[in-house]
Amino acid sequence: MFLLAINTGIDLVDLLNLKVKDVKNRSYLVLGKQRSIPLTPEVLELIPELVEGQPSSAYLFRNARGGKFNRTTVFYNFKDICTELGLSEKYSVGSWRKTFAYHYYQKYKDISYLMWLFNQHTVNIAFSFIGVEENMNLRFREGVCL
Repeated sequence: MFLLAINTGIDLVDLLNLKVKDVKNRSYLVLGKQRSIPLTPEVLELIPELVEGQPSSAYLFRNARGGKFNRTTVFYNFKDICTELGLSEKYSVGSWRKTFAYHYYQKYKDISYLMWLFNQHTVNIAFSFIGVEENMNLRFREGVCL
């Protein structure tokens, strides 16, 4: 669950709603009507283990009774894991999306994709979300001459 989240940036609710049919034999996730999110080679390598022997209608991440995990349960389980690992209290399931966003931005400098993915309406909100202080005034590209 963690690896899928930090490699796609999808919201926990969307993650918990995924079913086997949503990822089996696919190279991308389809969320809603207009959101397709590509899967990284690392994630594609993990998917066969997750879906092996599971019916298409089963949730990708299931509780002990085969039902969908509750987001609160995931939140507290992740907090417990962080505590056991000696990590600070500042980590939460929300950190998963921020981790993806931060690394995506550092590699591609594509803030517009992150704004679209996270449904954010301003560049400043997106930068604040991922913890990047970027001065857009310094992004001017010399050599642009029309």
